[in-house]
Amino acid sequence: MGTIPPPNTGDLHVSVEDLDAAAAYVERLKQYVDDTILYEMERVKERMKGDSNNAQTVPNGTPFGAYEDARMQWQALTTSTTNMEMHLKTLSQRLASLKQGTEDIAKAFRDAEARNGANGKEIERLLESAAPPPAAGGAPTYPYTA
Repeated sequence: MGTIPPPNTGDLHVSVEDLDAAAAYVERLKQYVDDTILYEMERVKERMKGDSNNAQTVPNGTPFGAYEDARMQWQALTTSTTNMEMHLKTLSQRLASLKQGTEDIAKAFRDAEARNGANGKEIERLLESAAPPPAAGGAPTYPYTA
């Protein structure tokens, strides 16, 4: 098995605006999962309960019937529905984490850009306040001690 070379970051450009847009998009995805899909899963579970006004007259009966295959199918459907609901909740949590991570990266780059801008202005200020260079062959304008 070969080694994976590190990524080439020579031309790396980060757009904080694109990161903000990505975070907003992930939030919309999370809202869709939470508001639409999880709501529909709740509706499926309610419909699976059947008509509660008409109690089962057969012991161990399911909406599919009381015979053994019906009970097995009902158990499989219940397990499947529970698993899907857990996966959707996990997806929602991971989308929230992705959004938070994207926002953190955007903030870090925003802070780095601000620091770079401040450092650049400080360097400009120091360069402007420095004495002009001496003329060719001339003595420096500041006192030199050896």
